[in-house]
Amino acid sequence: MDFTASKRNKGFTLIELVITIIVLGILAATAVPRFIDLQDDAKKETVENFHGSLRSTVRLLHMKSQIDNLLGDDVTITTDYGDYQFYRGYPETKSEATAPNAYFIETFLELGVPVDVIQNNTTRTAIYTDITVYEDNDFSRIGYGSGNLLSDLCYAQYHHTSATQVFTLETTGC
Repeated sequence: MDFTASKRNKGFTLIELVITIIVLGILAATAVPRFIDLQDDAKKETVENFHGSLRSTVRLLHMKSQIDNLLGDDVTITTDYGDYQFYRGYPETKSEATAPNAYFIETFLELGVPVDVIQNNTTRTAIYTDITVYEDNDFSRIGYGSGNLLSDLCYAQYHHTSATQVFTLETTGC
């Protein structure tokens, strides 16, 4: 029996280890950019889902106001989430008919308890772990970023005026 042949097959050579490390490095270099792209895609998809939720919620609340025949200029409607101010059958972005004032996204999307809240007489910014909600008398925005979310360009928005309701989706910054 030849013992030199069996000793030789028990380990890896230095060349085999170097080739394995190089192959693993190449795989890692190609996988990391794809993983980063997946994070961006996930943010975009989340903001698109928020956009759909805003539209659906407003549509359902508007149908409720039509069914109840409450289509006046400043009407307080009792919803499953409490009293809320509507204008011509559409929910306001900020309900001043309630004390304390209620905000559209915070009231109807059930996001839970924010980590931090920055509020003054006209605006409210609620920060959840990764998501930020900004609301004032005209706009309700939800997305990724800080402050009013405009500079971060990764948000869904509900804009309410006396004449129209506009939904905006901005994902160029996601």
